[in-house]
Amino acid sequence: MVTETHIKNVMQAYADAVSGDNVEDILALFAEDAVVEDPVDSEPHRGREALRVFYQGAIDAVDKMTLEGGVRARGNKGAAAMLAYPKGAGGSMVIETLDVMAFNDEGKITSMTAYWGDSNIRAL
Repeated sequence: MVTETHIKNVMQAYADAVSGDNVEDILALFAEDAVVEDPVDSEPHRGREALRVFYQGAIDAVDKMTLEGGVRARGNKGAAAMLAYPKGAGGSMVIETLDVMAFNDEGKITSMTAYWGDSNIRAL
């Protein structure tokens, strides 16, 4: 059984890894057959290789990602508001997301859905 503390730690590790430069750090958080939908209602990325391509693009585009407030967790699910600061924007722009994740019994992310839309991309 996954704990609330584990979920909180993984969600922080996720923000830190997206802020980094090594896609393997992100992939280590996910189950082999994980699914990512970012943004919600977009074509899902399924499995390790699809996630590798998607998250390499995220690393290339995002300068820094931070948690905005606390992680909410219950059972095997967690959610957190996050802020993504795009590279090349000089800190003048942010993308606000709400990331919802489900975890398997081994504590790996099995699904991640990012809720955000055009109105969540804003100048600072």
